Amino acid sequence: MDTLERLLMRISRGLNYLATISLLLMTLLVITSSVMRYFVGRPFRFTEELVALLYMAMVYLAIPLVTARRTQITVSVLPERLTILLAGLLRVGSALVMVGFCTWFMIEALDFAEYSRRLSSRTEQFDILLWPWMMLIPLTLGFTTLIEIFHLFRKPASSTGEPGQGLPVGDGL
Repeated sequence: MDTLERLLMRISRGLNYLATISLLLMTLLVITSSVMRYFVGRPFRFTEELVALLYMAMVYLAIPLVTARRTQITVSVLPERLTILLAGLLRVGSALVMVGFCTWFMIEALDFAEYSRRLSSRTEQFDILLWPWMMLIPLTLGFTTLIEIFHLFRKPASSTGEPGQGLPVGDGL
């Protein structure tokens, strides 16, 4: 299990590095386009299209690492107050919802990407093929589904408190 976990984390980190590169490229494009607009008087026409594609890539490339590290926003009020058995059932239910959603979204996105490929859809200004960008969605969500399934069969990390205990001061509840 440790080997598989390390592999999933390495791939997730690699995708996150690509997301970071996408963010840097977006920033450079916006800055360069602004300089071109205000100092040269002629901005790049393709900046908005390319920034939108890079933003979409950044978001979907970052999802696997967040899922692998379990650092997404969670509502822990209910699981912390339940018995271990009920909290485990809630964890399994949560994972199944995530797997179901990712699978459904992946299938729909794959259909859209395939349709875009058949039409050879391109952006208006820069004439970039859209389907390779669209394929990022099903690929990253498929990988995220694998990560979630891995976590489903992995023993959950022990919590610091016992179920049924009060929350620490400062939790706001």
